[in-house]
Amino acid sequence: MPAREAPIYRRGKYWLDKLRREDGTPRSSSWYVFWYDPEKRREASLSTGTDDADKAVVQLDRRYLSDKGEGPAFCHACGQPLASADAYLLSDAIADYMLEHGDLQDSAVSIRARLKHVLDFLDAEEARAGGVFGIETSCAAACGNVFVTAFRAWSKEQPVVWRNKAGDVTASRPRSGATTEESVLQVAAALNHAVNADPPRSEKRPVYRPLPRKQVSRPRRHRVEVPVIADMLAYAAEASKKRASLHAFIVASLCTLARPDSVVDICVAPEREQWHSGAPTLDLNPFGRRQTNKYRPVIPVLPQLEEWLAAELAAYRSLDPAARKGAGFLVNYYGKPVLNVKRAWNTMLTELKLPEGREWKPYLLRHSLATILRNRGVAKWDLEGFMGHDVTGSTEVYAIGRFETVTRALQDILGEIDLRAPGTLRRNCAEGGLSGQSAKEPKMTG
Repeated sequence: MPAREAPIYRRGKYWLDKLRREDGTPRSSSWYVFWYDPEKRREASLSTGTDDADKAVVQLDRRYLSDKGEGPAFCHACGQPLASADAYLLSDAIADYMLEHGDLQDSAVSIRARLKHVLDFLDAEEARAGGVFGIETSCAAACGNVFVTAFRAWSKEQPVVWRNKAGDVTASRPRSGATTEESVLQVAAALNHAVNADPPRSEKRPVYRPLPRKQVSRPRRHRVEVPVIADMLAYAAEASKKRASLHAFIVASLCTLARPDSVVDICVAPEREQWHSGAPTLDLNPFGRRQTNKYRPVIPVLPQLEEWLAAELAAYRSLDPAARKGAGFLVNYYGKPVLNVKRAWNTMLTELKLPEGREWKPYLLRHSLATILRNRGVAKWDLEGFMGHDVTGSTEVYAIGRFETVTRALQDILGEIDLRAPGTLRRNCAEGGLSGQSAKEPKMTG
């Protein structure tokens, strides 16, 4: 029988491998969890039911954590609870944090990416001659300033890259200090999660904190004025160009001042409780979503936005009930929700011969409008409330603001845009050539 290759993943007594024939070839494409069963005196195995290695690793982690004789929170000798930062590996703490907390959050993709950057650091240290840290790094070592200092120095030299489906790097940019600190914040959360577990898996907390964003982020200075915004809207609203997603995004951004992730999350489905027919306000935070530091406020619905919401609600109601799941999003692509409009946005910048880069991303609209409104003398409290800033007190819970100075100024701005690009704020402007239907018929945007 050929020698067995090292498993792709091991934790405690469990390891991940393929079920193999005597000649070493896999019997199945699925991954299996293996362990030695002392009672039966032989290896035991259980199929994960998937050929995806990442999903199989998660299943092994789940089995490991459910095994009280194997988990790091229990003494192998006496079975009593034990918390040891020296014995508990950082990589295991990260895996358990994702399994029990990170993967359950709305921001799971971002959390996983930030922690992968930390794991990449461990791999790089493992491969580096004289590396201090590596795959055997414990939580105790990761809690110290030596670890975070080494990580920050390494991270500073690592570019942010984008890959295609084949795994090839298609674009890159220098890593900002703020991106590094997001990983510091996340690894600290994983280490604290180990201490807070019941029973605890570690007794040590990190001695460091992420650096404040003001210390590591360069202020964004670029803004655009009303004429440029009008050009953007005219481009997005051009008939028969299949730009309706971008069109909806820009109109909603102008009417709400919301962050891009909040704009694409606006939905008229009743169960989300964001807006109902005729409601004077829009809740940017859907029902069931926990508020974060990037607070999503309740804001007045401007007439231009109400037209879009009402049309989307009519389209939603026209669907068969079985087809309504995932429908009702204001920014959508042929009825399907979108994560962002970055591709369409970048194409627009190119077509309009506008600069491209870090400060010209979709949040440019929010920053530009905030600047215009401030310079037009809107009340500070109104602008803060409308944008979801400075909401630490209970006032926001009980008193929904009218934000009159902001809404009046926004109406003036929208009026100026309409003069420069007539009709482009209307929902049906970009849809006639797209669907081939009458603009009066309810339909999803494309």
